[in-house]
Amino acid sequence: TDFAFDDADAIEEGTVAAVIGRRKLQESESIIQEKSILKATDNLVLIINKQKYVGKLDGSIPVLVRTAGWMETAEQIDDTFLGDAEVWRRPSYGYAGPLGGDFPLVTKEGHNILDVIFTSPIMDLGRAAAGLARPGPVGLGSGPDRPAPRRPGSA
Repeated sequence: TDFAFDDADAIEEGTVAAVIGRRKLQESESIIQEKSILKATDNLVLIINKQKYVGKLDGSIPVLVRTAGWMETAEQIDDTFLGDAEVWRRPSYGYAGPLGGDFPLVTKEGHNILDVIFTSPIMDLGRAAAGLARPGPVGLGSGPDRPAPRRPGSA
């Protein structure tokens, strides 16, 4: 691919380490498909507003996990970030909580999404993503780390 365009949920200032997949997925959307396109492109354009280009990220990082054994993976992630994050399975609708309510979200590939909700700012998205890269997760809602981009609105 010559160019890929994506609307990131947040970008870590000074990098293009990005969070994707925070918002509710539509039926045809796929975090796995989106990430494979981002990795394959030579020219990545991330579309954001100024509020999404931040020095200290907060909020959550989506983690795709196999439906079978999701709770074991959630416990491993929880142990990794003990005290710094909560791990909730994303619901398809209704109540959101650690177990995902009565109707947990299942992606078109058949995975669950765990939202790793950080209780303090994420100081280094790359390091946090490395802590999530373990057996169990199928993919992360964090984008590629590339050289620092031009600041939004700069020529």
